[in-house]
Amino acid sequence: MSANGSNGSNDSNDGTPATPATSVRIDIADRMKRWHGKVAVVTGASGAIGGAVAKELVKAGMIVCALSRRRDKVEKLRVSLFDVAGNLNCVECDITVEEDVKHAFGWIENAYGGVDMLVNNAGVITKCLLTEKNNTRDLYTTMETNIIGLCLCTREAVKSMKARDVKGHIININSIFGHKVHQAVPGTRPLNGMYPASKYAVTAITECIRQELVYLGTGCKVTSISPGLVEGDIVSTSSSKENDIVNYMPKLKPEDVAEAVLYAITTPENVQIHELVIKPMGEFL
Repeated sequence: MSANGSNGSNDSNDGTPATPATSVRIDIADRMKRWHGKVAVVTGASGAIGGAVAKELVKAGMIVCALSRRRDKVEKLRVSLFDVAGNLNCVECDITVEEDVKHAFGWIENAYGGVDMLVNNAGVITKCLLTEKNNTRDLYTTMETNIIGLCLCTREAVKSMKARDVKGHIININSIFGHKVHQAVPGTRPLNGMYPASKYAVTAITECIRQELVYLGTGCKVTSISPGLVEGDIVSTSSSKENDIVNYMPKLKPEDVAEAVLYAITTPENVQIHELVIKPMGEFL
């Protein structure tokens, strides 16, 4: 009797290789068991991607602390989660304000002992051109949120992980714009502004963090996930108002990005997904 439905013979002359006796299936649900009861911080959980990530982590049994300035949206997500293994907390925090970040992570340490995972998802995009007058505040807002806020949260998370000798994981939700500045349609207003520069910085920062984690001997992993256009995210929402063509472009679902996060955090201990780019089929950016 042969295994896995094979014919039990490799003597056929049709050139078809025999079916392997065994197969390997990556069971993410099983691998997520190592994170059950662990604490994850998710920034920007009031948004489409952050909300989807937070939901999947809670379903997997994690204690998720959502850092957000919009408690109402996080609360709406929390009450929608029935019969799940984990729980979701909203921690009001403006990640561009250092004292807010310190207070948030301090609260998490007092309540749950510390942080095991950080998902840096919070981000902003503005409509101003780099050469536009009176754009100073918009420029600072983009850099303070997308870069400085990410670094502040990472600093506090690594501090917590290192103090408790935790082999944690840091996920930076990046963008395809962190690898390529897309070409504006001739005659139309460019939509890039400071956003690609901030995401290029995230690409570099992720590698710098990786090197620092190795130097510190923490055993922590860091992953940059760069999605293309995503339904309901800040890029799609902002761009569609200025450029009709965006409405017809193929898009990922927020859940697709959440699945990518689960993939990255369930690799074997000796494997680190450092950079993951995911695009919707047919994307032409």
